[in-house]
Amino acid sequence: NDMLRIVMLLILCSSPPQTASWDLGFRLHFKTSKMPRQFLCTPSRLPLLSRIKKTPLPELFMNQFVESRIAPADGGFFTASNHETRRVSPSATSGRTVVKVVYVIMEAQYQRSMADACNEINAAQHKVCIESVGYLIEELRNPDTLEHFRSDVEDAKVFIGSLIFVQDLAEKVIEIITHPKNQLEVVLVFPSMPEVMRLNKVGSFTMTRLGKSESVIGQFIKAKHKEHGISFEASMLKLLRMLPKVLKYLPGNKAQDARSYMLAFQYWLGASSENLRSMLLMIAGKYICRGQVDPSAVRDPVVLPDTGIWHPMAPHVFQDSSAYKAWYDTHQVPREYTSVPPVTVGLIVQKSHISGGDACHYVALVQELEARGARVVCVYSGGLDFSVPVQAWLTRGATVPDVLVNL
Repeated sequence: NDMLRIVMLLILCSSPPQTASWDLGFRLHFKTSKMPRQFLCTPSRLPLLSRIKKTPLPELFMNQFVESRIAPADGGFFTASNHETRRVSPSATSGRTVVKVVYVIMEAQYQRSMADACNEINAAQHKVCIESVGYLIEELRNPDTLEHFRSDVEDAKVFIGSLIFVQDLAEKVIEIITHPKNQLEVVLVFPSMPEVMRLNKVGSFTMTRLGKSESVIGQFIKAKHKEHGISFEASMLKLLRMLPKVLKYLPGNKAQDARSYMLAFQYWLGASSENLRSMLLMIAGKYICRGQVDPSAVRDPVVLPDTGIWHPMAPHVFQDSSAYKAWYDTHQVPREYTSVPPVTVGLIVQKSHISGGDACHYVALVQELEARGARVVCVYSGGLDFSVPVQAWLTRGATVPDVLVNL
């Protein structure tokens, strides 16, 4: 029964609302047997704890639910969020070239790092500044929001899209991005539907042949899949790591433009404000306002491993379950403090939330589980295919969990 209650609580705490939409930020107050605690979290998929306000919960997790404040917000139909909260404008242009960036993403985990990156550029660069605005893909179901998106794209210089897999919304994005009135000079689309990926345009580099027999990228991925049996996503990540090193030494604009796209992809996967700042400066300096960006401000991508075992208190990401268990038993929850065999909960999380600094909902859940006596192991993947970390660390090895939850 305790195991069933654990699973039910985790499902309630990780599921987005189905019949109503709520503001993304709210304050949670808990009262435990030890001390009152308070969490302030503003992620895109935070627990809707008001559902369990009147639900009896086991002593293992919660003695008393005291308060939950969830405020409705204006905006999209399904997200109730507002794209204006993701708009960043320079306080003063001072004769600098303004580069407008519009981005469409599946969730809001890039909001903080993108805003920080733009603000850092606007504060430090003397010849260029960034204006940016972001949309969640589901917000585009709202006709008013869709028109705002259309208007923003018309005078933008850069468009960025990622994880666009909803057919009807993808068609709307394609129609707006390809409109002849637009002034887009660079289009960066990261893993999305093939029709959307074909929008990519970085100098002379395009993906118009993606999915066709003569596609070089497609042939490489098919060859790697046939050779090693690895997935499309793993093949793409392998290609991403290898190509920039090779293309760096090849002459010609096409090779260098392809390298720029691959580097931009690495920056995007890195998701931190430092990575996004370098990505924006690289694109602006090479393709929009040449000679106006200080090259020393563009750093190499700094990224986490594609997959790993993560814990908010760990000094680094682990690549070995035995090493994680040794650290956990020694530093996080020493074995001598556990009087009964604890339940081990496995959590599947997204890398972009971790590297983008939008992991407070993960941190809160890990801390609450551990405070109630459970042991926790979190694994992540750089994309949407979680089979590799799950098979490597959660189905065998030193950290096989009793309960597995996909967040």
